Amino acid sequence: MSQWQRFAEMLAEESRELGELGSAALALTDALVVNDAEAIEAAERRVESRRLLHGTAFAQRIALQHKGFGTLTLPQVCAYAPPTLRRQLFAIAHAISVGTIALKMTVSNNKSLIAAGMERLARTVAVLQRAGTEQTGTYRRRGVVPPPDGSVIVSRRA
Repeated sequence: MSQWQRFAEMLAEESRELGELGSAALALTDALVVNDAEAIEAAERRVESRRLLHGTAFAQRIALQHKGFGTLTLPQVCAYAPPTLRRQLFAIAHAISVGTIALKMTVSNNKSLIAAGMERLARTVAVLQRAGTEQTGTYRRRGVVPPPDGSVIVSRRA
């Protein structure tokens, strides 16, 4: 097997692992939307294991690339490839760049979902604390009227 074939296989493996990592990140997004703690934990473990596998494939490909081509970038290496492999290497490199962009967007979305969940939790706790410690409201002739924001029932905007 030539070094070019080996490089093409390593690049394809990296692309496959990136795709698996992207799928795991999307599964985490689904779990965050459903808000199921067990599903979130399982999806997070899967993302972490896929991240490690992709990191290993990436490191191996980078090591081989640096060993053979020094500081050349991946597109430069693909352009230098033999004509029979050039199109395949460019296609895999393009798939990796698209997969990387998609993964960045998914991770950004997941971070936003997590941050929104934490904000909602903080607002809910604040409402519960206010409801438990504030006065119940103003005295009226027929009883006490609670303040409108002192309810323990929390709306989505809490």
